[in-house]
Order: sequence, then structure tokens, then C-alpha cells
Amino acid sequence: MRKMETELKLLKSSHCVGESNFHMQFTPKYRKPVFENPVIKAECERLLLGIAEQLGIMVAGIGFGPDHAHMFLSNCKNYSAAKLAMRLKGASSRVLRMKLWRELAPYYWGKSFWSDGYFYRSVGAVNYQTMKYYVEKSQDKHWHKQSYEEYAHEKQRTLSEFA
Repeated sequence: MRKMETELKLLKSSHCVGESNFHMQFTPKYRKPVFENPVIKAECERLLLGIAEQLGIMVAGIGFGPDHAHMFLSNCKNYSAAKLAMRLKGASSRVLRMKLWRELAPYYWGKSFWSDGYFYRSVGAVNYQTMKYYVEKSQDKHWHKQSYEEYAHEKQRTLSEFA
């Protein structure tokens, strides 16, 4: 597995110099809280990291809420967001359904693990630590219940405030 670097650098190849980073979010079918199960969460993380390694892209950060997964991907110059989503979701879904069907059975029926869509954002000149923190740490809010009053009075933070 590729070592996560502390700083993103411009990549050089024989004909180009640049960076290509994506923040991606995948949601399980029916938005079920499958990642509350530590076995499913650990296996999904292992699979996503392995697929990224096979594709030659770096996972700079990965994090989970109970019902979604975030990834901060770097060195993606050879892949569109659609191709990355297809490869990451397709391969992980197939293996998860084969290996962990008993754990997944209470949540699903059919031949899908992930929902049809995905979120992506190309991330350019953003501080690496900011994005890593957002992807890995800011998901804590999804793991505890919050009353409407708490939610209504909570100040929305921007990405730059995570630094």
C-alpha cells in the first residue's frame, strides 16, 4: 500500500506536470447504516485501499459515517471521476457481497451494495492537512444523535476552517 504523505506535491511525468485530486463520497444502497458494523467497515476500507493501490492512485484520507464513505484521492490524472467511482464501487461491492453476505443480509436484497450515485469534487490547491482532517475526523458528527435544537444552533463550518 502506498504511504500517505504529509504534503501533496506536483507530479511529473514525461509530458506533464500537475496534480489531480478528488474528494469522493459513496453511499450504501437505501442509505443503510452498514458501517456501524465494524466488520463491514474494516473490510470495506481494506478493499477500497487495495483497489486504489491497483489503480496506482494514492488514498490521502479515508473516513466513514454510519451510512457513507469519504475518500480523498490523489494522483488521479489517468482517471475521470466516473471511472474512479465505477472501479472503486464495483469491485468493493462484489467482494463485500461475496465475503460478508450474512452481515449484509439484514440491510439488503438484490445485487447492489452501493447506491447508484456518488459525490465528487476535484480538489486543487487545498492544504493537505485540511482535506485529510475533513475526510477522516469530521465524520464524528454522524456517529452521535443530535437534537433538532442542537442542530439548528450549530454553526456551519467551511472547509478552510478545518485547518
